[in-house]
Amino acid sequence: MIAVAGPAVSACILAGGQARRLGGRAKPLIEIDGATILDRQLAVLAPRVDEVVVSVAPAAGADGAAPWPVAPAWAARVRWVADATAGDGPLAGIAAALSACRTPWVVVVAGDLPWLAPGVIDLLVAEARAAGGDADAIAPRLGGLPEPLLAAYAAPVGAIAARRIAAGRRKASGLLTDEGLRVRWLDEATLRAADPALASLRDIDTPADLQQA
Repeated sequence: MIAVAGPAVSACILAGGQARRLGGRAKPLIEIDGATILDRQLAVLAPRVDEVVVSVAPAAGADGAAPWPVAPAWAARVRWVADATAGDGPLAGIAAALSACRTPWVVVVAGDLPWLAPGVIDLLVAEARAAGGDADAIAPRLGGLPEPLLAAYAAPVGAIAARRIAAGRRKASGLLTDEGLRVRWLDEATLRAADPALASLRDIDTPADLQQA
């Protein structure tokens, strides 16, 4: 792990989606340049945080066992948690991860982002460590739109996410904009300094995305 000062930070990979537009295929197992998306993400995240949690659909993670293979280098660093409910989107994964993690802050990434830039994760981790108790979330905002699935959240935000789900308000971006959270926004210039092409935000969501990867 990279040695850094400040409060402990975890990472969570959101992997509970149904991937309907990809025929239900497990996105973390999609191979890009010879490695699965899951292993590519772990290679960036695991050296930079204190623990890594992967949130999966309830049926996949009911017993806490690994539902998918992980590269041996990272297998011992990963914990698996199940979303409390099925079909509630990424907000369910955020709620599950923030509840399960043992650290004050969690960097959350969608499980379909193969090109995470190390500099972006370093930025989120550093901002979270510096924020302490003075912020609830650290998130990019590009063109006025928040990016809730490549962001850092303070652990207490998990309860807010759970309340949104219970109320039927499942839009993930609303967690950042509708709940009065103290958000430290990262603008486009700041993000591009760490990731000039903004490749970290490029997802695999459709067959066309996969063909272009």
